[in-house]
Amino acid sequence: MHPKCAFLTKIDPSRFQFIHEIASSDSSSIFEVDLDGQKYALKLFHNNGDPGYAENGRDLDRFRCESQAYEKLLDSDACTRGFIPKLYGQLDQIDPADFHPILRHFAQDKYKPRALLLEYLPNAEALNCVNYPEALYHQAVEGMKEIHKAGVHHRDIYPRNILVVREDSEKPRLVWIDFDVATTFADFGPEQLARCDHEIALVEGFGEALVWDLLLPYIGSPRVFNLLTDEYREMTRLKDFRQIPNFIKGSKALYLGSYTYLGTIFPLPGLSYLSCRLYKGAQSQSVLRS
Repeated sequence: MHPKCAFLTKIDPSRFQFIHEIASSDSSSIFEVDLDGQKYALKLFHNNGDPGYAENGRDLDRFRCESQAYEKLLDSDACTRGFIPKLYGQLDQIDPADFHPILRHFAQDKYKPRALLLEYLPNAEALNCVNYPEALYHQAVEGMKEIHKAGVHHRDIYPRNILVVREDSEKPRLVWIDFDVATTFADFGPEQLARCDHEIALVEGFGEALVWDLLLPYIGSPRVFNLLTDEYREMTRLKDFRQIPNFIKGSKALYLGSYTYLGTIFPLPGLSYLSCRLYKGAQSQSVLRS
């Protein structure tokens, strides 16, 4: 087990064993690494010089943003209650040449990358319309409130920045990640409170946003149009849709696909596994012509 939010003051990069790349973007990459027999997530930031600050004073350096956010979060309930990954240390530079070829996309940067050593979360996936655990909806809101209490605005409120973590013999939990555009504050003035309220409102809208994310492929269908424009159907069918268990992989997509093709799935108990199988092929074809 990793120590709770324990900060490692001395980290020798030569002891890292890179296992694989978890995620990558234009600004950073995240790797699963082994350090002295423990697994961590190492987030490396591209470094082409200090980008400075925007006209409104917001810091544009992503490494600095995330490290400053974690300075606030380390001793907060957001960390101790597991709403964010633990931070174990930071490195001012790592030489990509020492870890060729896995760090080859950092070799052309002007300066060596800086890094944060974070908690590795196995069995984690970004929040989406299929894995969204509505029973844990309150965790996303509560976690963001704890982040705000620590004096941090996330400023990148999207489902992709929440991980659904399924740990052995434990219920899934939601973990907020990616604080590389976050801002920090000391006083809860009107502007800061307004930003907090705005971010909470965005989190509270995730459920509807994720439903729309799954509806989009079918949006051209007249039947889906009727579903969304008929108040009675919207209340009943979408309620049924939300009650479909997430652990049946693809079940919500099959529901929408079959409904779009048949137009007769009402109420939900009428949707059988067999009917899903029968029309699964049709779903992947031109079902929107119906």
